[in-house]
Amino acid sequence: MIARGVGLFRRRRASTEDLVREHLERSGVSPFWLQSALDALRFCESSQPFEPVFSIAGPAPARSVVALMKLEPFLRVEIDWSISPSESPLWVGAVGHFDESAFDATTERFRELYSSTDNPTIRPDVERALRDMRDAIQTEVSPKLDFDEVASGVWALGSAGYVWRVAEGPARAAKHLRADVVKEVEAVVASTVLDRGDDLFFGRAATEVVRRNLLLEAGSPGGWATGGEFLRRGFRFADELLWPDADIPRSRRWDAFLFGVALYEVDESLARRPAWSRRRKPSSAVRG
Repeated sequence: MIARGVGLFRRRRASTEDLVREHLERSGVSPFWLQSALDALRFCESSQPFEPVFSIAGPAPARSVVALMKLEPFLRVEIDWSISPSESPLWVGAVGHFDESAFDATTERFRELYSSTDNPTIRPDVERALRDMRDAIQTEVSPKLDFDEVASGVWALGSAGYVWRVAEGPARAAKHLRADVVKEVEAVVASTVLDRGDDLFFGRAATEVVRRNLLLEAGSPGGWATGGEFLRRGFRFADELLWPDADIPRSRRWDAFLFGVALYEVDESLARRPAWSRRRKPSSAVRG
């Protein structure tokens, strides 16, 4: 009789929904976003990680929402960060208010930093990577163009991409909004960088980020909502400032700028590598 009675007082195991609700509360996220969090988990667990979910950062792929809200401990599956959202047919367009004041402030920081002695691309490893990128683009453009002008312009835009990412920093509302981009770059770095002593590792990793077409725009202010517009306008600003009336195709100029952005992301990833490369994979999933 007593044995049967003990079961009445057995503690009920919390459901995934309860655990997620508590997690959002601890994280300071409004309970309004609970359903979005649950939707993101459901899509990822059903092998649909790029299904759009409306989140605190605007419409974003389910996988990105999991990263933004730090929901990975609640997943019953492991996310493959080596696959880019750009490889999915689903695309979340820009939905949201573009912050003009943040953009203007970023352009001012860019001007000051790019022309100063504190330009972060004045560094041997960055310069080597930019030189390799410049040489690769030069082999693709018409030999009739002025060699020195092309070399100087491509280098300037590559450097500008890196500096632009630095200048964006204060305009980002919260660091966690870059969580999905950070994880994607980490996956690329882990797969391409084996020996830091290799003087080509830096440029090789950045080249792979660009080749994989990672959506670096999502890491700009505005995230998935308006980050793409923010970064593209940043490119147009740098392009007109540094290389007006350029003869090479705009797509190649964008490639140079984006390579610089990728260099910044790889640099940041390598700085964190001692921490993320030792991360333990969860031994068991949280089950409701």
